[in-house]
Amino acid sequence: MNCLDFRRRTMADPLATENDLQAHEADCPSCAPFARDMRTQELELRRLLHSATPPQGMTERIQLAGRLDQRATSQRRWWYSAAAAVLLAVGASMVSLWTTSVEREQETLAQSVLNHIEDEAVHLRAAGPASSGRVKWVFQRFGAQLADNIGPVNFAAECLMRHRTGVHLVMPGKTGPITVFYMPGEMIDDVVPISSARFAGQIVPTSWGSVAVVGEKGEPLEGMGARLAEAVQWPQAAAAVSDAGSGLVGTDILAALRIAQPKQG
Repeated sequence: MNCLDFRRRTMADPLATENDLQAHEADCPSCAPFARDMRTQELELRRLLHSATPPQGMTERIQLAGRLDQRATSQRRWWYSAAAAVLLAVGASMVSLWTTSVEREQETLAQSVLNHIEDEAVHLRAAGPASSGRVKWVFQRFGAQLADNIGPVNFAAECLMRHRTGVHLVMPGKTGPITVFYMPGEMIDDVVPISSARFAGQIVPTSWGSVAVVGEKGEPLEGMGARLAEAVQWPQAAAAVSDAGSGLVGTDILAALRIAQPKQG
């Protein structure tokens, strides 16, 4: 498979997991960040569409538009009213999507971690264990390598955080499951505590981003974040490419395809 075929198929389905696509991404340093960026955009779009809610009063406005339609004296006037209602619904949905996007941009990293755990709480009940091959493969998608044994893992996947994708792990703990997020590009200056009514943990800074470790209140997590961070060799270049690639949309993607296309003649 050449780079052009890989990028065309990735744009058609950014979450595809066919063996030939995975093999090309693992072997091509140029296409790997492109694929990660496409997955980031796809997951962000799905999250925004999933979280979109109609604004207050939307139901009443639609009902009012329906009553006006019933009073219409001609078929033509009814169509105008229906079109206006549809435009109103589309406009309201776009405003809701934009508002949700702004709110997510402004939320703190610690709150984002808690929101992610609660939004995907189903993974806390993963029976596991995940195979060592699965765990290694998830890290390899970012060019990272396991330098030490991180312990048993029940769930491992690539997940979208605030601005880009990272590694999402769920590990068994003493009081309940422990969630771990490897977050490239999420730079912090010092350890950030995490606390809610149910969960407690911390975010540990690294040279390439940060690592969040969160468990049930009372779970002994002291030193776990630093140990897990040291157990993975994360390429500095990958974090930089991921950060720069977060803006690759629209004409930038087309430009990338033109660069990847072999010259004819």
